[in-house]
Amino acid sequence: MQPSVKLQAFVLRLFAVIGIVAILYYGRGVLLLLIVAGLIAMLLNPIDNKLRGWGWKPGFAIAGATLVLMLFFAALFFAVGKQATRFVNNWPKIQERLTEQVERAREQVPFLPGESSATAAGDSTTAQAPPQAGTATGSSGNVLRSLPIGGKQITGALSSTLGILGDFLLMLVYVVLFLSQKERLYEFLVRRAPDGERSTMKETVNQASDVAQNYLKGRLILIVILSVLYGVGFSLVGLDYAIVVAVLVAVLSIIPYLGNIIGGVLAMAIAIASGGGSSMILGILGTMAAAQTLESYILTPLIVGDEVDINPLTTVVAVIAFTVMWGPVGAIVAIPIVAIIRVICMHVDGLKDYGYLLGQD
Repeated sequence: MQPSVKLQAFVLRLFAVIGIVAILYYGRGVLLLLIVAGLIAMLLNPIDNKLRGWGWKPGFAIAGATLVLMLFFAALFFAVGKQATRFVNNWPKIQERLTEQVERAREQVPFLPGESSATAAGDSTTAQAPPQAGTATGSSGNVLRSLPIGGKQITGALSSTLGILGDFLLMLVYVVLFLSQKERLYEFLVRRAPDGERSTMKETVNQASDVAQNYLKGRLILIVILSVLYGVGFSLVGLDYAIVVAVLVAVLSIIPYLGNIIGGVLAMAIAIASGGGSSMILGILGTMAAAQTLESYILTPLIVGDEVDINPLTTVVAVIAFTVMWGPVGAIVAIPIVAIIRVICMHVDGLKDYGYLLGQD
């Protein structure tokens, strides 16, 4: 191949990559819901197939699989709803405790941003007049306590809630449509392959679907188990809102490497805000260490296995890249998407080297 031809091919590939990234970023409003719905449809597909195998008509089988999904979300909301409501009702007290912790930290560590209480008192007598009652001062405590809740905040919260509810309902519609049209989509992919490659296409589609299904099903089981382990451990150490925190930390564990760190910081922050001492923090760290050890060496190999078969470098880069493009949800869907891409690369001539690069064989 001539150098000019190689250069032209390289430039075309580079523009193709840039175009794909631009489409993923600017089209995230549509693509993200479609991809999440597609992954959920893959997760529900075995239930749909099982119901059809029992003689259910396709419409009833899809309704049954969707009902299972709705019952799961209902159980999740019921489990965390009561404590979440109590957390919202006690938010003013939590603000006060957090303010006390911040002021105490400023007294012990002078170089933290803001002024300590002693310095602020000295400056108020020498450099400035006393603040008027009810006004917001430079103190973080007064700022936290004086944040107003007006019509704009209520309207914004209501708008956000309706937006989330609308996206959720639209996602359910996509899930139902994917399940109802799965045979047509499968046949379309097979027809697009050359006559001599249709068996390879069938194998690729089936393997990609199996990888995504097994990974999502395994991670879902792990989230449930970790929620129970964290809930028991956090309750024993006396952490407030233990169930809510346990579910949040368990859900964050689906983000490789980074999720456990974020979850641990979140749990300790709530412990500090609720007035917990060093014994509570050590108990939280011990609970997370024990649960993560159990997950890494026993639960993950037993439940998830090596289905995705992606190396750590690819995992970290994929999670960060999809988080930048699609936010927190991108971090959750990054691994199954890359796993599907790797399966496709391993079955397409000319892309097998890229499949090797993404994997860890």
